[in-house]
Amino acid sequence: MTAHLFLLSLAGTRWLGPERTAELLRRLGTARRRVGLAGRHNTKEAVRARVLQALRRVPLPIECLDQALVTWYLLNLKGHPATLKIGMRLSPVIGHAWVDADGTLFGEIPGLEDFAIVNELLPWGEEDEN
Repeated sequence: MTAHLFLLSLAGTRWLGPERTAELLRRLGTARRRVGLAGRHNTKEAVRARVLQALRRVPLPIECLDQALVTWYLLNLKGHPATLKIGMRLSPVIGHAWVDADGTLFGEIPGLEDFAIVNELLPWGEEDEN
C-alpha cells in the first residue's frame, strides 16, 4: 500500500501541486479514520521502516517532498501528530522537505538546522484551530 502512496504523491505533486496533494491526502486519511480503515496503530519507527521498505520497491526516483508527504500522511493516519516542513538554505541554494513528529525527524539530512522553514503542513485537525 505504501508504494501506491508514493505513486499517488508523485503524480499529485506534478499535476496538482504540493498543497492540493497534501489536502487530498489529508481528506483521504481523515475519511479512512472516520470509517475505521486507518489500520492498526504503528509506532513511529514502524512507520519509518514501512516508508523505507516502500522506497526500495518503487522503480522511480522519489524526491524528498513526496517522501515527506507520504510519511506525514502515514504518521497522522496512525495517530502520531506530524508536521511536514519545507525549508530553504541559501548557501548553497537548496530546498528540502522533512517531517517532525513530536521531536522525531523523518527525512533528516546533515545541516538541517541551517534551513529556514518557508512552509509547514500541520498535523491533521490543527489547521482548523489557527
